[in-house]
Amino acid sequence: MPVVVSDWLRRRWKPRRNRKGLFGKAICLGTLLLGVSCGVSARVDDGVNLLAGDWSHVDGARMTAQGLMVTGLGRGIVPPADDPDAPVMANPPINLRGPVLKVSGDFALTARLKRPLGARLTFYGTLPYNQDEWRQEGQAVTLKVNKRKLILELQDGIDDPKRRAFVIDRQKLRRKGDIELTLARIGRRLTVTVDGQTVINVADPGLFDSGEIRIGVDAPVGRKFFLAALTARALNEDSRLEKVDSSIPRFSPPPDSLRRLAERRYPHLKIGTAVAAIPLLSDSDYARVLGEQFNMVTPENVMKFQFIHPQPDRYAFADADAIVDFAELNHMAVHGHTLAWKEALPRWVTEGNHDDDELEHILAEHIATVVGRYKGRIASWDVINEPFEPFGSELRTGSPWYQAMGEDYIAFALREAHRADPDAKLYINDYALEHRGPKSDAMYELAKSLLEDGVPLHGIGFQMHEDMTDDYQPIGVDAFRENVQRFIDLGLEVRISEMDVNLQEDDSRKRLKQQAKYYRDIFELAKEKRAFTAFSIWGFTDRYSSLQDWWNEEGFGNGLIFDTQKKPKPAYHSLKSSLEE
Repeated sequence: MPVVVSDWLRRRWKPRRNRKGLFGKAICLGTLLLGVSCGVSARVDDGVNLLAGDWSHVDGARMTAQGLMVTGLGRGIVPPADDPDAPVMANPPINLRGPVLKVSGDFALTARLKRPLGARLTFYGTLPYNQDEWRQEGQAVTLKVNKRKLILELQDGIDDPKRRAFVIDRQKLRRKGDIELTLARIGRRLTVTVDGQTVINVADPGLFDSGEIRIGVDAPVGRKFFLAALTARALNEDSRLEKVDSSIPRFSPPPDSLRRLAERRYPHLKIGTAVAAIPLLSDSDYARVLGEQFNMVTPENVMKFQFIHPQPDRYAFADADAIVDFAELNHMAVHGHTLAWKEALPRWVTEGNHDDDELEHILAEHIATVVGRYKGRIASWDVINEPFEPFGSELRTGSPWYQAMGEDYIAFALREAHRADPDAKLYINDYALEHRGPKSDAMYELAKSLLEDGVPLHGIGFQMHEDMTDDYQPIGVDAFRENVQRFIDLGLEVRISEMDVNLQEDDSRKRLKQQAKYYRDIFELAKEKRAFTAFSIWGFTDRYSSLQDWWNEEGFGNGLIFDTQKKPKPAYHSLKSSLEE
């Protein structure tokens, strides 16, 4: 039986005068002197209005006279094509640019919901991390209101056995209309009250031990609810609670940073990296290294179809907007990724029983909307991504675009992108193109044919996902130089688009030095040839890397130039020394 704490909570929340006092004023003055946003702090009975923060950057939500109206988008991450029966992994919106709660001790979060059926509120202690085909969960508490039940879900990491759901029959609550929910942490317990009646009291596995809380709101597709009020309170004299308003950070790159050295000495060559929205807006060290060291960003996942276009008539631009806004504030170019690809497609596209004309229209409308939104703000695009089979010369035939239009989908997508933004540079991007062989030969013939037909193609992206092991060494620089030159001779730009050098299980000092030398050798080639427009790596820190294991929170990769603590590795120093020469 749950322990009833509602009377205890009422006694703790008995209205009093503001008791913030000199202590809170001193803290606020100190933060102002340091040049940091003061935020709004609370002690006992000082409620903080969380809806007063920024909610304009939450997909599927907008402020109305009745409160925040939340409409379900059904955004999800689709598993790989070789596992068609696997369920879509929910990827609900998070208010990354809204209020952040700094908490210690006991606190309570109270939400007043109108038309609450289907409402989902998630309070994140640590945020998830997304890749194109998986989502590594963080720590969170989710409250769901169904027609007959109230559900509390505890998420404590990846497939953790501590993930639990607690279900309360709403008939027992004698409530059918609008409701008020309170989630409180009291000691090492979590309690949920509905209209003052405590219905759940469970052990807290430490979901908010990070000291920060961020908020997500969602609903099932086709449903909506109103969040009429959302407040936070500290519950005793030893507790502290502060609301900090998020903002896009701006940095001043030092003169000896990679980007500054390249801008002075090799202005033809952008120093780029793939960027993930969640760490960008929640990890200050990640944002700092990004802003200081790089002058081009590629959205790693958030512009892929399943992220940005989750329903036929609904788009989700918030995370992509954040990356573009960050880039503009920090004087960085943006390379868009990606418009037409076989993977990362929502199931409304792949399982919608569309005829060929409908699929052509879907792709055209998608390109016009996405490219049009960022016209003049995104300098270049991966219009076509990975059109060829992994290591062969055949085009992939499994995509809905190929099935609807055949090979012509490539020219079609390039022309549609050019129509949406005539000034943007348009690329085809693929892997395993580095050496001469059937795949690179097929790409060369494709590019040549498109140019002869007057199709707006400006460049080729060479991904350069390399492995370095005892049994395998990556392609040599001379072989890559000889192969890439023929694309340059066609009049095309070329870019290293997604480089990483995976050391697999051996990240010894010796192997790190070999990795550093290889990064430098490839970089020297890009410096040498002015047709190279970018040297871009697929992420920059091993802490957030597509090489890490989705099933293991500590299974980090080792193929990038900063380590898991965002500290420079030998590979970083090798690039810097090359620029300094």
